[in-house]
Amino acid sequence: MKRKMMIALLMAGSLCTVSVPVMAEETTEVQESADAENTESAENTEEAQPADPQASTTLSDNIYDFQLKMGDDICQFPMTYEAFTALGWQLSGVEEDENVPSNSYYMINFEKDGLKIGADAINLGINEVPVSQCLIGSVTVDASSSYGVDLSKMPVELAGGIQMGTSTIDDIKAAYGDPSDVYEGDYYTQMTYSKDTYERVELYVYKDDNTLKKIDVRNFSEPEDFEKGEVDTSTPDVVAQYQAPQELGSDMLDPVVEYCGDLYQLPAPVSAFEANGWVIQDASDDAYVEGGGLEFIDMMKNNQSVSFSIYNKTSNAVTLSNCFVTELQVGNYDSDSLSLKLSGGYTLGAAKSDLIAAAQEKGYLYDDKDGYLTIYASEDSKIDTRAQFWFNENEDPDTAASVTYKNYNLQ
Repeated sequence: MKRKMMIALLMAGSLCTVSVPVMAEETTEVQESADAENTESAENTEEAQPADPQASTTLSDNIYDFQLKMGDDICQFPMTYEAFTALGWQLSGVEEDENVPSNSYYMINFEKDGLKIGADAINLGINEVPVSQCLIGSVTVDASSSYGVDLSKMPVELAGGIQMGTSTIDDIKAAYGDPSDVYEGDYYTQMTYSKDTYERVELYVYKDDNTLKKIDVRNFSEPEDFEKGEVDTSTPDVVAQYQAPQELGSDMLDPVVEYCGDLYQLPAPVSAFEANGWVIQDASDDAYVEGGGLEFIDMMKNNQSVSFSIYNKTSNAVTLSNCFVTELQVGNYDSDSLSLKLSGGYTLGAAKSDLIAAAQEKGYLYDDKDGYLTIYASEDSKIDTRAQFWFNENEDPDTAASVTYKNYNLQ
């Protein structure tokens, strides 16, 4: 039951400081070289397990070992923040106690002897942790300008003897085979060797002298025996503070709803539903949702099973009961045992004209298209708080055949 949805954006740039969720995407396969002369290189692209960065004394020939030699030090990513900073690199521009959400990465900078590199601190655990407890999942070394790395002061070498400042496109292909992807920019050729979205090496060969001047080594795979952290089984304050409402409001966008005869103020804790007789189905006793995470569960009451999406509104992992339901829906295709009434008394069978009139009276916005009438207070709030009604245009285009209410934000 530890299914996870890693919601995310990829962000460009490596020399800024920002927290970004990790996104699970479809694996990108490595393009195999068809040339016989590349057979040996292709063999070097077989999957390799992350190793102890301190155990490496010589560089691998396998680019997918994600190794990098900077000066006299060989790093293998991911590696611990402690191990990386022990090599003399100092965090720049942000404090070590800056928190990183679960399943996210934080773009940071390091300095050493006047040299600057970019890096990603990744939190693969289930709780929010400071940068100092993260893994270093990638580094970006840029020698293309005076603001980056002076290779005369710190030589940089990759697997297979590829060296920044001297290796060419032909050298790289000889070592690794044809890249997974090539991008031709105005000033450089970007060669990407990918095993997966978050497991890849990007090499930038600049056209002025056909040499490698920038690299980005990234490996966000979870190391063996990685400790994800502990689940907090106590009741979070945000859950303990919830109080069941006593009556419906007068406004259809009020967060109080009546669901199957019981009143809830959305978002409402799963425990509030359990108190009214709903029982979580097919979940292990130790099931949890990571900090800030989303999970999908089934609950049953009176022999009716309903699927719910639940959110952890805290920064640390909690039990399913301490997550929140933010959205409820009932349609005329459901059992009569299931019902949903919004504040203002709006429910199945409501007339579209009455709903639009009520929205206009409150000054609300609404969209009426493709059989759905969506009512919301503003464009900014639409994604978090809205009432939506579906009309079966083939049967009765003027009478609500389903009702959905969502409110994501805690009051």
